[in-house]
Amino acid sequence: MNVVPGTELLRPDWLRERIAEMGISWGTGDTRVSGTLWWCMAASSLVDPVIEAWVAGEDDIDPTLERLALEVRPDGGIERVHQADAHPATVTEPDAETQTPPTEPRAAVRLAPGVQLAPGVRLEPGTDPEPCSDPEHCTGNSGAHESFSTIGTGPVLRHTLSRVIPVVAEVSGASVASLWAIVADAIGNRALDAGDQEAGAALARDIAGRLPVPRFTDIGGRTFVRRISCCVVFEVPGCEMCTSCPKRPAAQRETLLAELASQG
Repeated sequence: MNVVPGTELLRPDWLRERIAEMGISWGTGDTRVSGTLWWCMAASSLVDPVIEAWVAGEDDIDPTLERLALEVRPDGGIERVHQADAHPATVTEPDAETQTPPTEPRAAVRLAPGVQLAPGVRLEPGTDPEPCSDPEHCTGNSGAHESFSTIGTGPVLRHTLSRVIPVVAEVSGASVASLWAIVADAIGNRALDAGDQEAGAALARDIAGRLPVPRFTDIGGRTFVRRISCCVVFEVPGCEMCTSCPKRPAAQRETLLAELASQG
């Protein structure tokens, strides 16, 4: 599996190639559809190690792009995300002509009271996402998860997402709001996988900005993410809506989820 630096996510040409590969894999020439499917997988891989560390009470995950390495599948999808120093010999650096030039350290953006960045991490001003447009499901920077409140994992991840999402939106044609919603659902699902749904809500609050807080619903004795995002897979020829798709009628969705829960 090809391993590349996290900063490749900022290169439109690189993203365009990966999204095209995803489109070939799924049999769609619609860049918005293949780009949305690609981001569903990429967002899940980006938040997965953070959620795992959050639930385990660890504090050594730094989601700064420059400190990440991405495992890229043949279909263009991001399989896993690692700390770059965990695989120093396998990371393939981009050509010098296309490599994103390093950014000089600048003053950090405002963080929540009591929240500090990890040593050596600085956030560039002007890159923080706009305030959330859905006050019912978004929060401010308060209520940070205790085990990460001193290193600013949430604000650093917000900075990473706010750098990547506009580029993915530009290349794919998907809206910025829909890409943030996909992140919220990814956090919720990864938190369920880790056995701690509250960790998902806590991390989302720590990230804040434009990120909605994931919601959950209990059906048939099982907890599901009450999704707010759509992967648009039903627009791929021969595919149908996901069982939990928010575009399904609520009663139909609940019936299908109940059937799924009964199957264990």
